[in-house]
Formats: sequence, C-alpha cells, structure tokens
Amino acid sequence: MSRRMSPALLLLVAATAAACVTVNVYFPEAAVKDLSQQIEQEVQRQAALRAGEQPPPPPPPPPEDPPPPASGQQSSLLDLLFGVTPAHAQVAAPEITNPAIRKLIESRSARYAELQTYLERGILGESNKALLEVRNLDALTDLKARADVQRLVRAENADREELFKEIAAAKNVDLSQLDRVRATYAEAIQQGARPGTWIQDPGGSWKQK
Repeated sequence: MSRRMSPALLLLVAATAAACVTVNVYFPEAAVKDLSQQIEQEVQRQAALRAGEQPPPPPPPPPEDPPPPASGQQSSLLDLLFGVTPAHAQVAAPEITNPAIRKLIESRSARYAELQTYLERGILGESNKALLEVRNLDALTDLKARADVQRLVRAENADREELFKEIAAAKNVDLSQLDRVRATYAEAIQQGARPGTWIQDPGGSWKQK
C-alpha cells in the first residue's frame, strides 16, 4: 500500500527542484546594438544640422545574401533596374521616433560639438559603461573651464542614463539587465568614435582609438 507524501515533504521536494532550475533571461543584444547605433547616428546628424554642416551619411547596411526566388518567381522592376533587393534596404528603427528618445537625442546633440572638442584633446574619454569620464584636466588652467567640463559631463551622462532605460523599455528588457544595455551601447559609441578618442575596453584599460 502506497503512502502519500506529507505536505512538508512535498514543499521540500518542490523547493529543491526549483533551486536546480537555471533561468536564462533573454537579452536581444543585436536589436539593442542596432538601435544604439541608429541613435548615435541621429545625435551626430542633429549636431551637424545645428552647426549648419552637411550631416554624415548613414553607413551602408551589412551585406546579406537575398533569399532565392521561388520557382517561376520574377524579379521586381526595381531589382532588374537597380539590383536592389529588400534584404539590402535599411529601415530606421521605429524607436527613433519615440518622443522620449527624440527629446534625449535633441538634448545630447546640443552639446555634441563641445564634447567632441574635449574628447579630441584627451580631456574626456568614453568608458566601457557608455558614459563619459574626465581623464585629464591639466590642459585646462582656468577653473571656470574645468567646472564647465564637469557640468557638461554630468548633463551628458544623465541623458545617457535615461536613454538606457528608454532603450530597455523599447526592447522589453528588464531593468536588472541595464548593465548589459550599457555595455552594448558602449560598443556602439566606441565604434563610431573619432580616431584619437580615449576609450575604455571591457577589462577597464584605456587606449586611444
């Protein structure tokens, strides 16, 4: 005759089983990086427009092999004339038009040119957490200039922190993974940084691009 397990024993077995389960939290790294790159390109474009300059052209999309056409399927007129396939079309992420993200893009673009001056002089650097860091203020002897740099850094980093949260919300990423959003965004910033910019690698070491 079989015996029933006591409620206490059942709870113990259930708790043990739950402890052995590994939960893998999904993180859409490719989607977050793509959105990060598009946001940085838009910040640069807006900054160029503010300065009355020609905005930089968007980079070409990565090459992809188009899927083979179905049997008997004919290429579209666009394909025949220009060799363009849907796989090569670059589509802007819809999050770029998100009002909160647009506001942060505009705010950052207003200080972009000034920050680039300090980045090029090595006064500032791009950290592995996608934040600006003050590296060397020795080149600034004026106390007011030093205070202005630190004020700019605080304002820029505050905008970036808000941006990371907006990206997480847009891509349905839990805020517990915000560090992964920062690390992914740091890659996008550093890849688009100008030559000579000081950047921090994932291990914490600094080097010039």
